[in-house]
Amino acid sequence: MRPRSKPGRRVIKILSTSIRLLVTVGLVAVLAARFDLGQAASLMGHASLPLLAMTLTVLWAANLIVALRWHLILSAAAPSPGPATLLKLVFVGLFFNQVLPTGVGGDAVRAWRCSRLGIGLGPAVRSILLDRAWGYAVLVILYVAVLPSLLRVLPETWERVGVVAVLAAALVGLLALVSLDRLPRPLSDLRVIAPFAELSRQSRRLFMYPRRCGAVLGLSFLTIALSIIAFKLIADSIGSRLSLGTWTMVVPPVTLIQLLPVSLAGWGVRETALVVALGSFGVPAEAALATSILLGLCMILAGLPGGLIWLAGWDIARPRLPPRARTLRSG
Repeated sequence: MRPRSKPGRRVIKILSTSIRLLVTVGLVAVLAARFDLGQAASLMGHASLPLLAMTLTVLWAANLIVALRWHLILSAAAPSPGPATLLKLVFVGLFFNQVLPTGVGGDAVRAWRCSRLGIGLGPAVRSILLDRAWGYAVLVILYVAVLPSLLRVLPETWERVGVVAVLAAALVGLLALVSLDRLPRPLSDLRVIAPFAELSRQSRRLFMYPRRCGAVLGLSFLTIALSIIAFKLIADSIGSRLSLGTWTMVVPPVTLIQLLPVSLAGWGVRETALVVALGSFGVPAEAALATSILLGLCMILAGLPGGLIWLAGWDIARPRLPPRARTLRSG
């Protein structure tokens, strides 16, 4: 099979971005037509500033945990520049995830900045994907745990079918992640599949180090817990005070649905999912919209330091890798 030409890849990229833009605009237009955006804006205007500040603090704390987890994963396969340097890269990635039309653009920037630090592109990309995968796996585990309670709460049959379908799709994705290298060799050697097959091997290899694996698992649960707290703080800031247990049921399906690569940075998809999910708990659609929009704005603010770090080059200013790490560039 001949590789796609650069113009062909450019056309596909433009088409993909255009579709995401149309989906985002379409979902926002539907929400605007059905619900009172003025009321949602009023709720946002009266949000508690101390609680919003706490939300930003929680999001920044989650970035620190992600940096620690990434350090543990990367150092299992290649020399790591340390959690402090990786934290700067996490902020840079968060910034680009907010400003680029694709939700994985920040990860690509992270991998590129890793190469500037002397980390091989292969180990860098695999460590970033594994970092994402561990967060995804813990999210699925939590989803399985809360599903029985969620099914008892949802009033409509289509809602119950929907949450089960989302979980089934998530489980299929997780199974594929850890088993792609088990495919017949002609398939696993295909150019499209080979990198993911290697990722499957890397994900299982981490289990050979129980202490490291346990630490990564614990940090992943802590990251998800901080995300749930951020949702609750935002909702509390506008007076929609649901319990932490309720948010533990709501956040996993909403987050997994938001991961679908169909809109710009999840905008529109997150709002729609949150309106449906919170409606089952008696939260007005306008309050759900205000919660989602405020969360998105807080994530943008949380990523702004990454833009400054990138512009100043602070993330790559003082590489601390040993010289032998340069041999890993071909990874």
